[in-house]
Amino acid sequence: MPLHFKRVDIDDAALLLKWRTSPEISKHMFTDLEQPSLAKQQAWIASLAGRKDYRGYMIQDDDIPIGFLCFSDIDVTHQRCSTGSYIYEREPRLKYGATMHTYICNYVFHQLKLNKIVNYVLDANDKVVKLQTLHKTRLVGHLKQHIVKNGQFLDVHVFEQLKQDWLTQKQHFNLDKIAAAFNDWDNA
Repeated sequence: MPLHFKRVDIDDAALLLKWRTSPEISKHMFTDLEQPSLAKQQAWIASLAGRKDYRGYMIQDDDIPIGFLCFSDIDVTHQRCSTGSYIYEREPRLKYGATMHTYICNYVFHQLKLNKIVNYVLDANDKVVKLQTLHKTRLVGHLKQHIVKNGQFLDVHVFEQLKQDWLTQKQHFNLDKIAAAFNDWDNA
């Protein structure tokens, strides 16, 4: 069964908190949660309802949550956004890590109808840096000492994917498949 992306809701708070505070996940995040709690996680999820610049999804495999995907900095005027995702368990990460880019690009370019994705990846996240390169995203910058984590400055790579470049690649799904995978955001 293909992946499905369910709009994040309050019922997902405990699982998201578990994932987000896991060292395996948080080491690749720009920020760490300060004094994390279920109440704070629920409040954050509730705050998403009114935002037009952010969409958060639970990544599901056979209706089992395996990770989180977000589209942030959505700017319809300039037709761009950023994305972020993680898959919690190693086995689904290996199974779907390379495929996620296809879901993301097809959703951004065909459903959101944007022109560009700009992604920021910590230098220490070498697997995602390699994946970005494999997917032919363009490295457009390297921000030195851009993020402070655990008292250390970390560098950030900046990648972009343009719709016109994506359309020349062979990693496309049937558009109905993408619409079905993300069918619950606009209908919620």
